[in-house]
Amino acid sequence: MATNDQSKVVDPYKTKLGYVEATDWAIPYWASYLEENKHGHYEMFAHVNCGYLSTPGRPPTLEALKRHAQSLAHLISTIAPSSGPGEIDNVNSGASGAREFTQHEAFDWLNNLEEAYSSDDPAHHRPLNSLSNQARANSDIKGVEFHCPLDVPATQKSVKAEDAAKETAYQAERKTRPFARHWNLLRHANDCLEILDHEFSATGGLLSILPTEHEVEAEQLDMAKNTLIGQWLTFTQALTNRMHNLEINYSNCLDALKGEAFIPSQHLSHEGPDGRSGREIVFPQDRWVLANAGDDVQEWVHQILDKIQQAEDHTMVANRAVGIVGDGIWDTATEAERGLVSTDLVTRYYRIRGSASDRGPIFVLPGFADRPHVKYTRMMEDRPTVVGLVAPQEPKIIPSASALHDTYLAKMADLAAKDKDDCKAVRDENEKLKNDLKIQQEKVSEEMQKNSSLTTATTDDQTKVAAELESLKKQLADSQKLAEDRETQRQAAQTLYDDLLSNRYSGLPGTTGGAFVVPRDIDGHPKEQALIALLKSLKKSSRDNEVLRDTIETLQGEIRKNTAATKTTAPTS
Repeated sequence: MATNDQSKVVDPYKTKLGYVEATDWAIPYWASYLEENKHGHYEMFAHVNCGYLSTPGRPPTLEALKRHAQSLAHLISTIAPSSGPGEIDNVNSGASGAREFTQHEAFDWLNNLEEAYSSDDPAHHRPLNSLSNQARANSDIKGVEFHCPLDVPATQKSVKAEDAAKETAYQAERKTRPFARHWNLLRHANDCLEILDHEFSATGGLLSILPTEHEVEAEQLDMAKNTLIGQWLTFTQALTNRMHNLEINYSNCLDALKGEAFIPSQHLSHEGPDGRSGREIVFPQDRWVLANAGDDVQEWVHQILDKIQQAEDHTMVANRAVGIVGDGIWDTATEAERGLVSTDLVTRYYRIRGSASDRGPIFVLPGFADRPHVKYTRMMEDRPTVVGLVAPQEPKIIPSASALHDTYLAKMADLAAKDKDDCKAVRDENEKLKNDLKIQQEKVSEEMQKNSSLTTATTDDQTKVAAELESLKKQLADSQKLAEDRETQRQAAQTLYDDLLSNRYSGLPGTTGGAFVVPRDIDGHPKEQALIALLKSLKKSSRDNEVLRDTIETLQGEIRKNTAATKTTAPTS
């Protein structure tokens, strides 16, 4: 906590209008209300800042509390003036006819000191933004520290339930940047510029921040011109350049017009051989005018020539002493000794701007590069204050920073809303595509199930048909073999029958591999019973052959049907 001992700490802001110094219980107080509103008795606000009951190690005194209460009462009186006096705590005084303070005025809270004050006046619940303290902290080392004018403090909502209904209106009138006052913005900008000037002090300070017209920095220069500080620096440099040129021209004019202008007398007799007729024609006098060539210039030129002559005389004496040339040349004074002394001096010529067409007079300034009288002009020309600048132009007026910020926030809000709509549309489209994909997947799954069932069914039918076909083929092979055996037996029986009918008694092969012998009587003739049995056997074999033939035909028909069914089912699978 700061101390009031002025021998230790000197507050640099104590003389500022509206500034309240720190006390033993509070940091300094500086609000725009005290600065913007001219109040005569600023000493009445000396103890207005709070912190009296929350300072560790420094309990407040009764005098300090009264001073604090007095400062607060005075502050309230400046915000809500009172129309008349009243009796303090008149509600609890018990005196009849006690005068009350007018309701909703400055001191109506003094009517009852035993009950918490409350008011239903909407004006009493509005935030007093101008009373926000601009000072953030105070210390013996860093001094007073102020809030940044661009800070956006967090919203502090009331913790009392009875204030919930008034919170919306309060927050609507609360400033987002309560510290962004003009003087605080200027102070903050000055601090930033001082830091930049110190950082660029090696290259020329603030004026060297602006990029040059070099091709590498040209794009940066165009961007810099669109900023306030860039336009300010451009305007300052252009103004400095123009002032520099004006000062050079002004110095040259002073050099040319200083003293009296001389016209050489030779020009007066240039047109006449007698030296007098030329005076009647004055235009040669207007061609060459000696400017700033007074007695001081003549004396200065003579001094230079004197020095040169002395040097030449010394050289001549030295040459005579060593005999560089013949002695006869030095016996008597000759024209060579008298001779001429010369020197080379830079002369400046002036012409009035715009007189090129009529070939006006030319002002001659002798010895410009060597004369001390024009030293300042030469220095200005040799070391210009500005190397190069863009053409001066009127800077464009840009809106305020708050307007730009609001525009930026509005633009960002529009972009956010547009992005939200686009995101919603994309989400809806994604949901639609997902549903369509799900439907298509279900359809594909159904088709795959159908194909699988059909394939399974077809495969089972084909397997069954193939098995039946193999069985039929096997039965057919067996039947064919049996038919062949039957045919062999029939042929053998037919042969036997033919032999019997033709009384040929040949043997018939038996089934056991031995010869079949027909039973015969004593005379060698076949017995009647044997013949009857043989005939019956032949008839039975004939019937069996017919049945077997029918069976074979039936099996062949079924085989043909199964083959046709197999060929029909194969393309479907």
